[in-house]
Amino acid sequence: MGAVCGLCGNYNGKAQDDLIPKNGDKPVSPANFGASWRVAEIPGCVEGCKGVCPDCDITQKVKYEKGDFCGIISDPKGPFRDCHSKVDPAEYFEDCVYDVCLYNGRKDVLCDNLGSYTSACQDAGAKVYSWRTTMKCLAHSHYEICSTACPASCQSLAPPKGCKNHCEEGCSCDEGYILSGDKCVPFSECGCIHNDRYYRIGQVFYPNGKCEEECKCAQDGEVMDVECKKFTCGPNEKCKIENGVQKCHPVGKGVCHASGDPHYLSFDGRRFDFQGTCTYTLSESCGLEGTHLVAFSVQVENEKWDRVTSNKVVSVTKLVAVKVYGYTLIMRENMFGVLVNGVFNYVPVNLNDGEVLVYQEGNHYVIETNFGLRVTYDLVYHVTVTVPGNYRGKVCGLCGNFNGDQKDDFQMPNRQLTNNVNAFGKSWKVTIPNVVCENGCEGNDCPKCDPARKAVFSKSTYCGIVTAPKGPFAACYSILDPQPYFDDCVFDVCASNGDGKVLCNSVAAYAFNCHMAGVDVKNWRTASFCRKKIYFIPLN
Repeated sequence: MGAVCGLCGNYNGKAQDDLIPKNGDKPVSPANFGASWRVAEIPGCVEGCKGVCPDCDITQKVKYEKGDFCGIISDPKGPFRDCHSKVDPAEYFEDCVYDVCLYNGRKDVLCDNLGSYTSACQDAGAKVYSWRTTMKCLAHSHYEICSTACPASCQSLAPPKGCKNHCEEGCSCDEGYILSGDKCVPFSECGCIHNDRYYRIGQVFYPNGKCEEECKCAQDGEVMDVECKKFTCGPNEKCKIENGVQKCHPVGKGVCHASGDPHYLSFDGRRFDFQGTCTYTLSESCGLEGTHLVAFSVQVENEKWDRVTSNKVVSVTKLVAVKVYGYTLIMRENMFGVLVNGVFNYVPVNLNDGEVLVYQEGNHYVIETNFGLRVTYDLVYHVTVTVPGNYRGKVCGLCGNFNGDQKDDFQMPNRQLTNNVNAFGKSWKVTIPNVVCENGCEGNDCPKCDPARKAVFSKSTYCGIVTAPKGPFAACYSILDPQPYFDDCVFDVCASNGDGKVLCNSVAAYAFNCHMAGVDVKNWRTASFCRKKIYFIPLN
């Protein structure tokens, strides 16, 4: 007691001093207390809401306190009735109402809150009666309101020593099946045990901690055996543990951007504009022979901008397609979900035990693979592609070859170089039968901004907010040069005749990239400038 600290408090038996900040001696507000325990080394996170935080009006609160929502928690005749004497439902009820109200009645948020109270009740030894529609479980398993917390597994038929075999809501293996990792398999498909550690069939691992030996749990008929061979990490890789996994992890990364009337910034930092309205290869793996790298492709389809403005010359991204591991994943303009091999899915999506994840991060949808490829799209304006460092010189497309040299970024599929941006862009066009499109403007056909309008849109009330010396983005300037984003913003806002949505999307692109770089920017949205609307994902 009294020898711990952090968000969980100091465990000294006094609740009144639990909100003492990391370097303080007096309690502070919950927001300031939480911020004091932030781990600064983790990039891209934010310290909660800034300015006016969301609240719940009385009408919504009354609605979500009823029995068909959070009221089920405190219902004296409900499924939690035997738990009330062991775990006070009041705090869980209040948290539930707050969360469900914040998310406009989303059922998944309600279920998460009810699941939390279920776990607390079962930990306390209380019986919980069935309250949810049967959960979906993985193959060869089924849902139980009261399953064992210590199930048999391929590694051990008996519960681990010290395991409290209490009741727990979850999925249990069907009869004749047993846990192998997190999957239920027939007993005959259990994997290998090597140095007292269990590995699934086909699993690759490095037993000596130095990635000098690569082993695999292999199946030979009915016999499972570990096969090992000498191994070394490839270029731009280092043997280390990340997220609990030891292997050759890439060193560094490359990021490519496409935003607005597509303004491109290659992996190697070359900036160019290309206004084609066809489908193009943004980036794909090239020359992987003799490597262990995974093949992938990222394609974008652009469209004319006349949906926003009368300007029919310039274009924006309307669709992003990622091909990897045999999947084709499509993010489409204003489609709040993702197509996986032609089937619509709400996010989050987890494919093949984390090979591919799809989730929402702020206003952006994210497709992320287990080897470090990351593609984001805000469904309107801004696309990023991030590749791990071991793909240096192993990619091609509009984003370039990621070899550290901007001069050869305009390499076409035939490996020839060109200085003509339109020739380069057109060379990466993906031919789609019966689709009519254009390869963009050239020379005098491209839109231009006259000096008077350019001066207006350069002010701090427009794009100038991006470069204002004492503005909300000042902390980011040393990390991410704001000038290209400012130039792109002025071009786009001018081309759209001062459209407010275009302005806000353009500024948001710089804000997002600053967050990706690990910089906290100040609140740049106000009641009079790009006031933020909150969008909630519809649920299945």
